[in-house]
Amino acid sequence: MNYNIKDILNFTKKIAVNIAKWLREVQEIRDKYEPVKWNREDVTRRVDLEAEEMILNEFLKEHYKIHYVSEERGAIRTCEKPELIVIVDPLDGSNNYVAGIPYATVSIAVAKYSKDARLSDISVGVIAEVFRNKVYYAIKGQGAYENDSNLRKVDFGKYPFILGYLNFDSYDVFKEVEKTFGPYKLRSLGSASLDIVYVAKDIAAAFIDLRSKLRNVDIASALLVLLESKGKVESLHRNILDVSILDVEKIYSIIAYSGKYYGKYKVIGEIARKIMKMKKPTSSLKTQQ
Repeated sequence: MNYNIKDILNFTKKIAVNIAKWLREVQEIRDKYEPVKWNREDVTRRVDLEAEEMILNEFLKEHYKIHYVSEERGAIRTCEKPELIVIVDPLDGSNNYVAGIPYATVSIAVAKYSKDARLSDISVGVIAEVFRNKVYYAIKGQGAYENDSNLRKVDFGKYPFILGYLNFDSYDVFKEVEKTFGPYKLRSLGSASLDIVYVAKDIAAAFIDLRSKLRNVDIASALLVLLESKGKVESLHRNILDVSILDVEKIYSIIAYSGKYYGKYKVIGEIARKIMKMKKPTSSLKTQQ
C-alpha cells in the first residue's frame, strides 16, 4: 500500500491529541499510577501501558501494517510484512504527570519500514502536550509546525535557557559552560521531547543530556521537529541519526542546538568531549550537524 504522508500525519496528530486529552481526564485517578514494572532507571506505571496500548490499537483499527516500537513493550511486529515503523513514547514526563507538574507529552514518530531503518528515516513526528492544547509536528523536508501554523519562534535575545540534566559525570561540563558563557539560565524540566521542542522554538539555546539514559523512543519525534526548524544535534558516543529504530535503543548522550544560537553555543560539544569520561559501550566520537 502506498501511504499518503499527509494522511499519516493527520492520523498521527489525531491519535496523539486524543491520548493527551485522555491522560488529562484520568490524571486524578490514583490507580493509574500503580507501578507494574521496575528497572534500574525507570518505573512503568499502569497509565503508561494503557496509553501505549491505545495508540497501538488505533493504528491497527485503521489496518496499518506496522512494526511498533514503544518505550514500555519494546518492538512488536504486528504482521509478516510491515510497511511502516511507529515509534512511541506514550507519556514522556511521567514523573511530572504523577506529581501534577504540567510538563509532559505524547510522542509518536512514523517511518517507512526497512530492515535497517534509522532515526534519519523518520518522516513524520508528532508531540502533543498533555496539559495544554498544543501539538508540535514535522514532515521530513516540509518544515516544523505548532498547532496549525509554522513553529512559533520566541526571541530570548542574548540570554536563552540551557536545558539539561545533571549527574555525577556531567557536573563539570555545566561548570565549564558557565566559565565560557558566564552565569546562564539552567533548567531541568523532565520531558526530553518537550525540551527539544523548546530548543527548536529558540526558547533554549541547547538541550544537554549526558546521563546515558535516553533512548530513541524519547527523542524520535522531537528530533525531526528540531531538524526541520534548522536546529542541530550531536552525540558524544555515536551518530544519532544512524541509531536503529527497529527496537528500543539507547542513544547515550545528546546535545541539541537551536539553529539561531548554534554558532555561539556549539562549543558546548567541544567542552563535553574534553571533560566527559566515555562509558562502555564506547565508540568513535561522531557529530551529526
